[in-house]
Amino acid sequence: MLPLWQGILARPVKKPRLALERSSAPETFSASEAEQAAPFETVKAQQEAQGLSMYAPFTSEEEWEMAEFIVESGMSHNDINRMLNTKLFARCRASAPQDYRAIRSRKALLRTLDSLPGPRSQWKVIEITVTGNRRDAKGRLMRQVLYCWGRNPVDAIADLIGNPEFKDDMHYAPVEEFSDEVLAELEDADVGAATRARILSDFVNTDWWPRVQRLVAEHWPGATIAPVILCSDKTQLSVFSGDKMAWPVYLTIGNIDKDVRRKPSRRAVVLLGYLPVTKLECFHEADRPLQGYRLFHYVMRQLLSPLVEAGKTGVMMPCADGYVRHVFPILAAYVADFPEQCLVCCTKENRCPTCLVRQDQRGELLNSCYRDPEATLAALHNPASEQLAEAGLRDIPDPFWVDLPYANIFNCIVPDLLHQLHKGVFMSHLVQWIAKGHEDELDARFQRVPPYPGLRIFSQGISTISQWTGNEFRQMEKVFVGLIDGLHADTRVVAAARAMLDFIYLAHYPSHTASTLQQMRDALERFHANKAVFQDLGIREHFNIPKLHWLLHYISSIIDFGSCDGLSTEVPERLHIDFAKSAYRASNRKDYVRQMVTWLTRREKVRWFQGFLRWCGMVQNHADESETDNADDNWEEDDDTDVLDPDGETRWDTLALDALADTSSLDYDLDSPAPSTALAQDDPCALATYMSKTIDTSLERTGSTTDGRTGWDNQEDLDTEDSDMIVGPYKIARKPSLGVISGATIATALGVIDFAPALAAFLAGDGFAGPQPSEHSLLQHSYPVFKQFSRVLPSLRGYAREVFANRIFARPAINGLPPRYSTVLYVEKPDIAETIGVKGTSSARDSYHSSSHLNWNLGYRIGHVRLIFTLPPDLQRRRPHATDTFSHLAYLELYTPFSSSPERPVGLYKVAKSYSGMKRKAVIVPLTRIFRSCHLLPVCGQMIDRSWSSETVVDECDVMYLNSFSDHHMYLFVE
Repeated sequence: MLPLWQGILARPVKKPRLALERSSAPETFSASEAEQAAPFETVKAQQEAQGLSMYAPFTSEEEWEMAEFIVESGMSHNDINRMLNTKLFARCRASAPQDYRAIRSRKALLRTLDSLPGPRSQWKVIEITVTGNRRDAKGRLMRQVLYCWGRNPVDAIADLIGNPEFKDDMHYAPVEEFSDEVLAELEDADVGAATRARILSDFVNTDWWPRVQRLVAEHWPGATIAPVILCSDKTQLSVFSGDKMAWPVYLTIGNIDKDVRRKPSRRAVVLLGYLPVTKLECFHEADRPLQGYRLFHYVMRQLLSPLVEAGKTGVMMPCADGYVRHVFPILAAYVADFPEQCLVCCTKENRCPTCLVRQDQRGELLNSCYRDPEATLAALHNPASEQLAEAGLRDIPDPFWVDLPYANIFNCIVPDLLHQLHKGVFMSHLVQWIAKGHEDELDARFQRVPPYPGLRIFSQGISTISQWTGNEFRQMEKVFVGLIDGLHADTRVVAAARAMLDFIYLAHYPSHTASTLQQMRDALERFHANKAVFQDLGIREHFNIPKLHWLLHYISSIIDFGSCDGLSTEVPERLHIDFAKSAYRASNRKDYVRQMVTWLTRREKVRWFQGFLRWCGMVQNHADESETDNADDNWEEDDDTDVLDPDGETRWDTLALDALADTSSLDYDLDSPAPSTALAQDDPCALATYMSKTIDTSLERTGSTTDGRTGWDNQEDLDTEDSDMIVGPYKIARKPSLGVISGATIATALGVIDFAPALAAFLAGDGFAGPQPSEHSLLQHSYPVFKQFSRVLPSLRGYAREVFANRIFARPAINGLPPRYSTVLYVEKPDIAETIGVKGTSSARDSYHSSSHLNWNLGYRIGHVRLIFTLPPDLQRRRPHATDTFSHLAYLELYTPFSSSPERPVGLYKVAKSYSGMKRKAVIVPLTRIFRSCHLLPVCGQMIDRSWSSETVVDECDVMYLNSFSDHHMYLFVE
């Protein structure tokens, strides 16, 4: 196989997971050329040469830990003095004076912190004198002196690319990735290139990097590209008074995996500088906006000037893997909201910053030409020309990006999920259009949404909310399509909403293929095909909305830079807390930027030194720290406890098993702690994990992690080899959290009326040995009863990091807590489910999306879990696999089987309660046949029944929709 970039790349990157990598062979380096002491190695060598401790300039580990705590806790100077003057600290110094020499006082502590080694990039201040057009009392032109605090971007990039903590998360050359199934197919000589499903997820496997690599390699063979990602966002500092603002500029590089860039605790995004915030009162009021735009570009040009020469000739940089590379930092992406996008691109806000679409055509599905940097500069240099007005440009003669090599600023603009999709198109437009004239009814529907883990219940509706965050927008999106069905007589309203929600959910995929990009295009076309309904209803006059228009550019941006989650404005929104708001609160509000820089420098040095100590093996690494980062990293994302990243971020489909805690963000808390002996038995430390074979045979089988024994297991060795297991592992308490309850009590007090006949039917079909027990005798037995279990499901597309964790409840009302019984998807027909469902990348699933009428729903059915239990030992031992660890069972009340296709135009599957005579149909199934929980929404009709409540709607409503938008895992599985 021929390499992709023969003779161009310096060294190949490591082979990615589930991917095909094609790159050149490594160039030959001499030891002196290829290796250079990293900053950590230099510091360690200096300390060893001087005979110092690894904790120097601190004299001991204890003293370093004390300083580390003081800095990270954000203590004020007065609090530091109080702590250092306590008798406890005095005893510490008296007992071991040799260990506390650097922290004799607050000033001594600060001097020691300032002497710590740190990043290469140092702060500088740029003084800018602005001469306005207003005159003072003496007739002189007024002047204003401004200050920009910043750092050398080349040094900041060197710090990032050379940080050993990113060694396993760093890439130095582009690759092509394919799904694991396609990799297997590539081994077959009969499989053509047209069948390959290329994965687009991050800079390393998309189109921008190899395109720029070719251009640079024409003059500098062996060059390594550092895709520079910039972000700027003005933010408010003072809450109640003062009108203080900061304008941070952040920088990171596309060489680092996006999953690392997104985690604030990993510090892969650095603060590059603070732009001056001023009202420019030296100018007349009418001139201030334009002069403000020009000032922004002038300051950014000063700040980024080192990138010009570095991008042309490159810089030799030590890298995280110990090699020195010829690195070319090239501006690749600029993350900003819409007003700042227009500011960066010199365009007016009634025009697209990316393309040349006319102002009155932004609401149409048109493919307009992208802006050309050279034509744009020609128009800017001739402000009197017609081209300036026709292109919708502002008179900014010297944009900051004009000299940056290989940079196309108009192509650098990337999708903004928060402001464009959630806050913009969805909340500011779609919700407002659909709710107009139906506000009370829509509030009533939101109030009656059934509870679900990670889903907020708007108990007062949505019209009363005055302050919105990105989390509220996402919570609404999870239920919006199902709730608006029947709200308007014209079905095009629902069709348009369904199309836009499809686009939003597809845009959140962490990786894409040509198939998912085509689905995004189809969804956008469906919206535009139905949007005229809002004009027909008199709600809209036009659709010339900038945020709606920019959705046309999502696909091309994904092809160039990867999925949208890697370049989200939500990252800087979270970084504002550390780099702006917390720093400002630590100042005395006078000359606050200087104090903020000092405060941040000390914290940065402490964190750099923490990385050094981790590298030395003196403290735990990031993998061990992740559990403590949750509070720090839980920034404005989905409050979705089913989809939490181990580092605390809400991820698309990722959750560590240990994070299965129900902290759903509800207006009322369904699971607030209450003292209970029954609840106390459900000790999280006493959990058993039961493993089972997954349907996706491409994943490795894993064995049981425990012996599975409880008080009801009498066997020393439990056999799991010959069992009939259907879906993935589950985790459940070792002890029955609701106690041991008789069958008669289960049937009466817990309301499981048909428990005995359902259990008898299950035992009869399970191969029960000996005479079948009567229904009466089954009621006399006592059964261990559990209130919940959890399961981690594999990725539906075969990607290791896209796993999904799910919790299923069967809890009666206890200690003032409302009852909570989950609805679930269970495997009714394993033979069909194995060939159609679960395998998100299987050929069967692909054929379903193309032409086949085989649906995933043929193998699955919805049930309402009413009881989770195990059999008593005398019954369990008579089952065919008596010693199985996965002997837990669930009692399900059934819903009707799925129809062959979803309801139109809502696109959701409708189900109804299944009855036999006047009784609900019920079955008992092993937990290994329960695939996952699911969320049901009531079919509201024109007006929802006001007698329903959120807690009772599932019991009182007979006809429901399966909500495929409840989470991304369910969306991908169903859609």
